[in-house]
Amino acid sequence: MKTVKLTWIIAHEPAYLFHRVAADFKRIVNESSKNVNIDIEILSAEEYNEKYSPNTPASRHNLWKFLQDNSVQIAQMQTTSLARQFNKQMHVLDMPFIFDDHDHAAEVLEGDVGTFLLNNFDKSSNLKGLAYTYSGGFRLLPLNKTVSSLGEIMGATIRSGMSEIAQDTMTAFGFNPVPTEIDEVSTVINSGEAIGAEHVAQRLLPDQCDDWIKTIIDTQHSLFLTSIVVNNDWWNSLDKDVQEIFMHAAREAAKNERALSLVDGEKSVNTLIDNGVKLINLSVEEMNELKAMTKSVYDKYTPELSLIDKIRKH
Repeated sequence: MKTVKLTWIIAHEPAYLFHRVAADFKRIVNESSKNVNIDIEILSAEEYNEKYSPNTPASRHNLWKFLQDNSVQIAQMQTTSLARQFNKQMHVLDMPFIFDDHDHAAEVLEGDVGTFLLNNFDKSSNLKGLAYTYSGGFRLLPLNKTVSSLGEIMGATIRSGMSEIAQDTMTAFGFNPVPTEIDEVSTVINSGEAIGAEHVAQRLLPDQCDDWIKTIIDTQHSLFLTSIVVNNDWWNSLDKDVQEIFMHAAREAAKNERALSLVDGEKSVNTLIDNGVKLINLSVEEMNELKAMTKSVYDKYTPELSLIDKIRKH
């Protein structure tokens, strides 16, 4: 029986989310492969570094290099990072309010647009995407002060994601953005550089944001997405039947992960509410006002992101 070996690195936080996807992928592969022995090694970045002693330790910041040279065959990466480095059109997924809800997101991610983006990385990247995971979901705004409305913090300094679209979205909302890596959110808040941050519910407790959160405004303004990505040369070396097994496993594991991430996010927010945090759900009118504010973002990026009109529902 033929054996196919591959290594999957977990290099992002919260680690349990990423381990869960990898483990589910491995389970589905094992259930599906009858004529091929598929050996999947799942390691944290620390475990990988200890076992293989690479010249430069693996981390979430350089994980793409390990995928690129086939030291690692499969991993999850943030779509924003992939867009910044290898696939500019993938920035369309960061646009504010481009998805109406999770059903709309699934329709796009599992449809022609999502498939196109997963298969159109720069050739020099040597990467190919298999499926989209959340490892987050719709973003929200946790604050270190108690407020009663979004209007009370207009003009405030708010942590944004690193992409220009994230920064422009916060500016469009009337905030002063402080672009910061997601694992440095609490540092920025505790240092006084910002009073709040765009973040995702699933990371609020693992990132110890509960130490400072007083209010959460559920803006749902964009999706935090990750992708299951493979080394393209390795992928092309596989027999078609093995590719089909991996593709099936990636899509099923991704679908399962997205559902579980939503449950995780709800549990996190409910835990914070139980501990005295105030949750503000915006009315339809308030959400429409926020959406109207982002017209400038669409005016700026529509000319360069050709898929915007294919995604948005009019």
